[in-house]
Amino acid sequence: MAIIFDGKKFVKDREVALRIRIAGMGGVKPKLASILAGNDPASTLYVNLKKKAAERVGAEVEIYTIHDRIGPDHIVRLIKYLNADSQTHGIMVQLPLPKRLRENQNEIIGAIAPNKDVDGLRADSPFVHPTSLAALQILAFAESWLKRKIKKLAVVGASGMVGRHVVAEAVHLGYKIQKFTSLNKGQLRVRGSAADAMITATGKPGLIKADMVGKGVIVIDVGSPKGDVDPAVSKKAGFITPVPGGVGPVTVFCLLENLVTAAYAQSI
Repeated sequence: MAIIFDGKKFVKDREVALRIRIAGMGGVKPKLASILAGNDPASTLYVNLKKKAAERVGAEVEIYTIHDRIGPDHIVRLIKYLNADSQTHGIMVQLPLPKRLRENQNEIIGAIAPNKDVDGLRADSPFVHPTSLAALQILAFAESWLKRKIKKLAVVGASGMVGRHVVAEAVHLGYKIQKFTSLNKGQLRVRGSAADAMITATGKPGLIKADMVGKGVIVIDVGSPKGDVDPAVSKKAGFITPVPGGVGPVTVFCLLENLVTAAYAQSI
């Protein structure tokens, strides 16, 4: 039976350290502007979780709700205003955008100043994408806990937004990557089961079955709001992240770390 990772427990002490770091910033209160378009329940939940986590460490999240009649030009103007606001240290647009705005996503994200792009979505952002960073921090934790060095890391959904960032950062950290850009179940059974760790970020609930992973594998499930991984996988894996409560809390913490770094850089 797998070790079930507890994301909330993992970040608890780290939040205390981040709160101490903020207290030592000479009165600077890190502030994130979170732009929420549409009424997707998972997006609304995530934004509220960020706000609560920020309050715990002494930071602030201001939510800008974009109503249905507001177009991309208005959002870009809002972002430009926030770029110029010295009290706003980070800006993020909650994804996915509503269908009516998706063709303008690159324009909207591209309007964020690089030094305020704490979600790490611009190519020239100085910040690592928080979800990808969270997945790889958990992977490192699992390696340490299990006293095992990963030889082959499978990334399922490697061509998606999260998957691309995971691959880039994992390569930077020296992992040997096996990329799955298609979701061919036959390939996953043959090649996926040969990996000793898997990060899956497809958004396809229950895609990963027990016959697609090797015995004792480390499985990190980035699926949201429902997991990519079938519950039966936990009987075969050595370490697994649940959904919810696994990668999510760590992602929020990594975002706040980026925000604090941005606030410090902008204050000196």
